[in-house]
Amino acid sequence: MEDGRIRRIRGDRMNMHSYRDLKEKVIDNGYCIGCGACLSADGVNGTNELDSYGMFKPSFNDLDAPISDVCPFFTSRNESELGEMLFSGFEGIKQNEFLGYYIETYAGYVRKDDFRKRGSSGGFVTWILSRLLEERLIDAVIHVKPSGKKGILFEYGISSDLEELRKGAKSKYYPVEFSEVLAEVRKTRKKYAFVGVPCFVKAMRLLCINDKEFADRVSSFVGLVCGHLKSSRFSEMLAWQKGVKPEDLRGIDFRWKYPSGPASEYGIKISGEKNGEMVTITEKANSFYGYNWGYGFFKYKACDYCDDVVSETADVSVGDAWLPEYLNDSGGTNVVIVRNPVIKKIVDLGIKESTLKLDVLDPEEIVKSQEGGFRHRKDLLVYRIALLKNHGIWFPQKRVEPSLDNLDIRYRKITFLRTQLAEKSHLAFKEALRTDDFEVFQEQMQSLVEKYDSLYKRSFASKALSKIKRFFRSE
Repeated sequence: MEDGRIRRIRGDRMNMHSYRDLKEKVIDNGYCIGCGACLSADGVNGTNELDSYGMFKPSFNDLDAPISDVCPFFTSRNESELGEMLFSGFEGIKQNEFLGYYIETYAGYVRKDDFRKRGSSGGFVTWILSRLLEERLIDAVIHVKPSGKKGILFEYGISSDLEELRKGAKSKYYPVEFSEVLAEVRKTRKKYAFVGVPCFVKAMRLLCINDKEFADRVSSFVGLVCGHLKSSRFSEMLAWQKGVKPEDLRGIDFRWKYPSGPASEYGIKISGEKNGEMVTITEKANSFYGYNWGYGFFKYKACDYCDDVVSETADVSVGDAWLPEYLNDSGGTNVVIVRNPVIKKIVDLGIKESTLKLDVLDPEEIVKSQEGGFRHRKDLLVYRIALLKNHGIWFPQKRVEPSLDNLDIRYRKITFLRTQLAEKSHLAFKEALRTDDFEVFQEQMQSLVEKYDSLYKRSFASKALSKIKRFFRSE
């Protein structure tokens, strides 16, 4: 027997709009994340290719072609509504303003085998996927792994065994799309797990709502905590400044672990041709110009209009435990948010068998571990959409209300500079490519970088002064 919720979902499958609507509102205004969901809908013909800025952009054969309600930045369905639909009926489920629904929250890592060593952090993502495969709950995994295509470093692919699965371990700060791989999924009757950043997981959930073939095939969702998505120029920038030109870059590890030191002090490993020879260069991440995540170099504009940090529509979400008690462990530590009882059962067994070392963590500690991300996607988002509303510019529906009064002057400046840094980085790197000179990029970015850094230097100085004042008052 169907309940009202199921009937409502099926009715919404008839909620269609055209590519022209999507193009004018989302794509032309820069809110497209390039995921390929719009191209994955049944019967839609088009392409999704990297543009001159290194970002995926879809195009359709027919501007008036109907497109199902699958775009994460055009749908009226937000993550809270989807979360309620997916998880609210589970026994023991709770809800948090920032994390969405959850059964339990943890911090820790995988003890056994080399899952942790091979991962960017605690190794949990690859481990949980391997367990889903071993228990035959799924037949294969849809995830990002190294590409065999010329000029493309990473792409979505399908893995059906542990050896293949391991190739997808570690974070990839790189543009990807899934329409091509979903075309292969349609041809099978297998059960899949899908892995992605928040907007990609949301898009895949919407596809499952609107398309029975995907609903029958994609049964598990593993979400990644996300700061923002980068264009392909980010990896090229990192390589070029170390002497490997963009066209000569062959591979990159964004999270190379050192055997000791804080988990946050990881390296970047670059493989490519330099002066006609194949080289591998590994250096500390903080030695690279433009790596500071706050700068937002090569960020998709869509990321500034997303309010989901932790993949609220995923069965389980995984990120880095950026908390003082875990930072000194160079092996890396995950935060884990479990929403599905099937995942909870697997995790409980992993803890019992000592395969997992997980501490039950208060949800507010998870929020603290991603404090900067939540500030940018909540408080600063309120101000960003208020500016657009004030100018009569369309923006995606969000779960926060616009306000021009919620930020102090410093954070207003930070908001403006982050937008300028992201926009300028795309243009400046394009000019550097045209002139074949990396220094052109640095020269064009430097004044904005210095302005941005000065706001944080003042902040640190203010905090230090406040501490001194408190000390003398206590004396």
